[in-house]
Amino acid sequence: MLPHVVAPNLNLAVQPLTQDAFAEFGTVVENPVSATGRSQQPKVVKANQGSALKYIDVSHVTDYYYLAPSGNPARAVMNMFVCSPRRLQSNSSSSDITQERTSKFPVQILERHPFTPQTFVPLGLAAEDATTAYLVIVAPTCKAMDQPLLYPQHVPKRQRSWTEIFFRAQPSSVDNSTLSSSESSPEPQLPKGPGEPDLTRARAFLANGSQAVTYGPGTWHAPMVVLGAKAIDFVVVQYSNDVGLEDCQEVEIRTETGSDGLNVVIDSAPLGPRLQERAKL
Repeated sequence: MLPHVVAPNLNLAVQPLTQDAFAEFGTVVENPVSATGRSQQPKVVKANQGSALKYIDVSHVTDYYYLAPSGNPARAVMNMFVCSPRRLQSNSSSSDITQERTSKFPVQILERHPFTPQTFVPLGLAAEDATTAYLVIVAPTCKAMDQPLLYPQHVPKRQRSWTEIFFRAQPSSVDNSTLSSSESSPEPQLPKGPGEPDLTRARAFLANGSQAVTYGPGTWHAPMVVLGAKAIDFVVVQYSNDVGLEDCQEVEIRTETGSDGLNVVIDSAPLGPRLQERAKL
């Protein structure tokens, strides 16, 4: 039986997935030129004989399994998740006429990967595809009074290898231009700690085919939620040591008596009526 937390009546509005809004939970991987909601740009150099721009460290996949109690080493893994569209429920909790234009997705499970980030890269989905998108549902971690053995009291700063030090020290052979102060690649996020998800501060983001997403290590998130007409193929990159609770921990979201629990409310106006109607089929 899964551990559980009880959710009061909580309705999450969907907001666009941007780096600034998502920064607490991880990173958004996208072309910085066309991205919105990004106050800092990643470092960039010219590459491939000047025919390409290389954005440096747009996301980090860092191995924290050296903190795991089993001591089992991890390996980098690349899996594929073929995620089918989820069925939405009618949002009839209010007599307001605007409720006719909304649906909801009930959040029943959250999970986290304590010692590794996890990156989802959608394949074959165009940014302008109005029939299919996906939801990124996340929650911060509550402060825990007691520290289980699964987590350390203090996360030591990762030491850079000599390879990393020399790589960053060497000058670019193609572009030695000075980077502006607004250029800053994200730093690796540290594991979030042992607490339960803070449902009162949960967030829901809408992503399109031009965006990949990295959940920071230990970030509570819902299993992938695809909306619309078709399945999305995701390539998923992370570390794993094949020890069940060190790779993935789940918690069930239960409802109080008379409560609707934790739901993502989906408004057909910003989302697109066509996409929402297909999700109900």
